[in-house]
Amino acid sequence: MIIDIILSLAVFLNLLLGYLSIIQDRKSWQNRFFSLLCLFSAFWTFTNFMTGIYATPFWLKSTYSFGSLVASTGLVWTLFLTDKSLKLKKVAIVYAFALFFFVASFFDGFIAKNYEAIYPGGAFAGEPGGGLIIYAVFFSINGILILYNLFSGYSASTSGEEKNKFKFIIYGAFGTLGVTFLTSLFLPLFSIYQFSGVDSIGVLILLVCISYTIIKYHLLNIKVITTEIFIFVLWILLIARTVLSEKYQDFIINGGLLVTVVIVGILLIRSVIREVNQREKMEKMAEQIKKAYEVEKKANEELEALGAVKNQFLMTIQHHLRTPLTSMRGYADLLLAGSYGKAPKKINEVIVKFEASTTSMIKMVNDFLDITQFQLGKKTIALKDGVSLYPILEEISKDSELQATNKGIYLKLEIPEGECLIKADESKLKAAIVNILDNSVKYTKEGGVLLRAIIKNEKVLITIKDTGMGISKERLPKLFSSTFERGEDAKKAFSEGRGIGLYLSRQVVEAHGGKIWAESEGEGKGSTFFIELPCDIIKQ
Repeated sequence: MIIDIILSLAVFLNLLLGYLSIIQDRKSWQNRFFSLLCLFSAFWTFTNFMTGIYATPFWLKSTYSFGSLVASTGLVWTLFLTDKSLKLKKVAIVYAFALFFFVASFFDGFIAKNYEAIYPGGAFAGEPGGGLIIYAVFFSINGILILYNLFSGYSASTSGEEKNKFKFIIYGAFGTLGVTFLTSLFLPLFSIYQFSGVDSIGVLILLVCISYTIIKYHLLNIKVITTEIFIFVLWILLIARTVLSEKYQDFIINGGLLVTVVIVGILLIRSVIREVNQREKMEKMAEQIKKAYEVEKKANEELEALGAVKNQFLMTIQHHLRTPLTSMRGYADLLLAGSYGKAPKKINEVIVKFEASTTSMIKMVNDFLDITQFQLGKKTIALKDGVSLYPILEEISKDSELQATNKGIYLKLEIPEGECLIKADESKLKAAIVNILDNSVKYTKEGGVLLRAIIKNEKVLITIKDTGMGISKERLPKLFSSTFERGEDAKKAFSEGRGIGLYLSRQVVEAHGGKIWAESEGEGKGSTFFIELPCDIIKQ
């Protein structure tokens, strides 16, 4: 009697777990075959139950028939559990064997040639059939492969949670297979048949372990399962209440309540499933974002390391370039001075050109070095108090007069009376202003350039206004921020430019606590550059 109750309970639990699995994710092959496993286990348990009530050859054959489906489906389920890319060809092969034993078990003489007695659980006393040993081998191979797949999944798992999932399922599989082999194969060899019905109850061990895994590790979603169980229990109670209604009025009320609860229950289950799916999607997105952040962080670290190597390489190269160039210019000066004897006029002309080219190359290397140092954040500006600005502007204007005269354009200087003392690195500030003035002279074909200084709000505003080619609106925003970039008109007018002067001027001016910007009405309409610096002392 107790065994019959436990078998009935096992049938119910199999069907319930199979239903809950399939409705959570109908598209998942893993869920589909787990539900199929539960269904076949329920049929197998039911046939074992029936052999205890009706000890007939038909129910005996049914136990072996459905047993083959349970073993094969368990194998397929473990294959899907451990191999996400499983091909259906393997599944078809497994079920081909299962179908053979499912059909063959019903043939007379395959399991048993004759029966002296039939016991619950598929055990019998009599002469075994020719297929019983083959069936036992088939069942044993399935059991071994199931354990192999579970152990493979356990070994391949990378997280502790995944390993624990497999560990508890392995415990359940060992328990189920152990009970089945003991009660259905081993004990009957010694004519012990009273425990043969326990093999189906052994499935409960696997169910308990899987259920524990579900609750603890969310193999299926526990929130969905809990909601569905609650709704199903409520439906069963209301169905029983409706059927047992004694009065027609109570039947109508209970029936209407049942219909309402069924509709509300379905909507509630769908709502919970939708909520769970959304949460899972958000968790996946969060995990993907976390992985993307880690990849980006690693990439940034690698870029910073490469940047440091690049900057160190540039610094080293520039220093090694500047040393020989300085020596070359020094020897050129000695040759012009006659330190090695008087040279013919033509040779001196070549030496002058050589010295000019070397000086230009030294300036270029120094500019590159300055750019690298600014990008590395190294301090390259040494500010001094009490630097007079106007003499610097006069010197710059005087140095550029010859270049402007040779081009046939004017160069004017307008500075107020008095004195303006600033905090500055004189050589660096002069180079920054020269870069801008030199550009204005280079790119002006007609008209000229006006260099001007005015005092406004305790600051000095230096303007360099030219009547040259102008600047397009598209280029103005990035004029001082890009390096090694020049406009097409600028390249045509002066092909030897490097596109770094304005960038360096901005760095120098900002290091002096000032601001620099440019204005232009467009190409061919000239341009005006502004440099604003703070004044310490103004004398007018």
